[in-house]
Amino acid sequence: MNIKKINKKILITGVLFSLTLSACKLPGQSLINNNQNNNNTNTNSTNSGDSKTGNSSVVSVGNNDDNTNKATESIIGETSDKYFIGFDYASYDLFGNCPVIECKVRYDKKLEADYFFPYSNGEFRYETKVFDLTDEQFERISATVDINEVYNLDPEISNYEDVCDGGSVWLFIYGKDDEILKCVGGFCPTGERFNDVRGVLFDNLPEGLREWYDEYEKKYYLYNALNSYSDYGVFLDYDGDLNELWDYDVVVIDAQNFTKEEIENYKLNGDHYVFSYINIGSLEEFRPYYSEYEDLTLGDYENWEDEKWIDASDDRWQSFILDELAKEMIDKGVDGFFVDNCDVYYQYPTDEMLDGVSEIMKGLVDTDKFVIMNGGDVFLDAYCDKRGEWSDVIAGINQETVFTKIDWEKDRLIVNTEEDREYFTNYLEKYADKGAYIFLLEYTDYEGTKNTIERYCYDHNFPFYITDSIDLDFK
Repeated sequence: MNIKKINKKILITGVLFSLTLSACKLPGQSLINNNQNNNNTNTNSTNSGDSKTGNSSVVSVGNNDDNTNKATESIIGETSDKYFIGFDYASYDLFGNCPVIECKVRYDKKLEADYFFPYSNGEFRYETKVFDLTDEQFERISATVDINEVYNLDPEISNYEDVCDGGSVWLFIYGKDDEILKCVGGFCPTGERFNDVRGVLFDNLPEGLREWYDEYEKKYYLYNALNSYSDYGVFLDYDGDLNELWDYDVVVIDAQNFTKEEIENYKLNGDHYVFSYINIGSLEEFRPYYSEYEDLTLGDYENWEDEKWIDASDDRWQSFILDELAKEMIDKGVDGFFVDNCDVYYQYPTDEMLDGVSEIMKGLVDTDKFVIMNGGDVFLDAYCDKRGEWSDVIAGINQETVFTKIDWEKDRLIVNTEEDREYFTNYLEKYADKGAYIFLLEYTDYEGTKNTIERYCYDHNFPFYITDSIDLDFK
C-alpha cells in the first residue's frame, strides 16, 4: 500500500450528481478552476514528432461553441511514456456520497485503478489495483482518443448555475513525471468529443473492474460509518435472530453460529456491518476442528479452562486460518474480522511467534476485509518496532478493560487501576493518531464508571460497548 500526504496526489473524493451542485472535490483541493487548469499550463508548441496514437499534427477542435475560436496547443513530447489517458470512475449514485477512483490506461495495455480509504485521523491510505485490457479494448481506445485533441477540449457548460442537477466528470492527461498534467472536464460537460472519449473508455472497461468497484464501495461506506459515530455491539455468544440486534450499526458475532442467508438478510434490512470473531492464537475445545489441531497446543489459557494457547508459527495452523476458516466467514458475507488472541506472542515472545502471528494478520488484511485486533498490544508494538507498519496487520484495535477489570478470584467486575488505564489510553491514542480505528469493550454495571467511559469515548470518537457480564450474549 502507498500512504501519501493528501496534497501529493490527485484523487477524486467528491459527490457525483449532487443536487446541491457541489463540485467534485479532491482531498484538500478543487478541480473546478478553469483559469488554473486550462490556461496556466506551460507547453511548447510544435508540429513535429509523432504522438502515441500516431497523430502528428495539431488538431483544431470545433465541436463546442466555447472551443470554436480558441487557439490549440500541442503537447507532443510533453506527455507520459507510461500512461495514455485517465478518467474518473464511480457508481454515480444520485443521492449517495460514492467514492470516485482514478483510472489510468497504460500503454502496456493495462488499467490502473487508484483508490483510497480514510484513516481515523483524517488522512487517506492510497492503493492501486491493476487490470488487464484486451488487445481489442486497447485498440478501440487508442483509435478514438487523441491526447492533443483532449488537451484542448473545454467542455464544461458555461451556465451551470442554471442547471438543477449534474456532476463533475473528468479526463486526465499525464506528464513526463507520470503525474497529472491537465484535467479536462468539469461540471456537467457537454462537448461531443469529450463524451465520445469517455464513452469509449467506459465501453471498454477491463473484465472484473465493475465487480471489484462494487466491493470497494461497500468497504468505503464502512470506513465512512466508522468515521462518524456508530453504535457498536459485541455478541460473541449470541446465536439467535440477528434482527434483534437492529439498533446496532456495527456488530461482532461468531459467524460460525449463523448461515450466509441469516447474515445477508440482516445486512439487507438496514445499514448494518457484521464482523466475525476469529481466534488465531488459541484453540477452544468446543470448536469442531479442535481434535485436528490439538497437537499444536502449547499450554493452558488462564481463567478459560476449555481453551489452550496454540502455536501460531506453525504452517498448518496458518493455512487453516487463512485458507479455510477466514474464507468460510467471507463466503457468509461478513464485512471484517474481529481477531482474538494475538496475545499468544505475549505468552510466547519468540521471533518465530512474532512472524507467525504477523503472517496470519497480513493474510487477513490481504482479504480486503476490515481487520480489528482484540487486544494484542505487545504484538503490535513489537511488529512496528521490528517488522513494519501498523497498517500491514490491522485496520483497527478493540481493547477490553481499559477502565474496568475482571476480578477472576472473586468473580466480580471492578474499576481498573489508574496505572493500567493510563497505559491502555496512551497505547490506543498513539495508534489512533496514526490513523487506526479504536473500539472499547468494557465490563461494568456501575453507572459512574459507565459515564466515565462514555465521556472518554465521545471525546475521542471511539465506538464502545459496555456490558455487565463477560458472557457476551444479547439481552
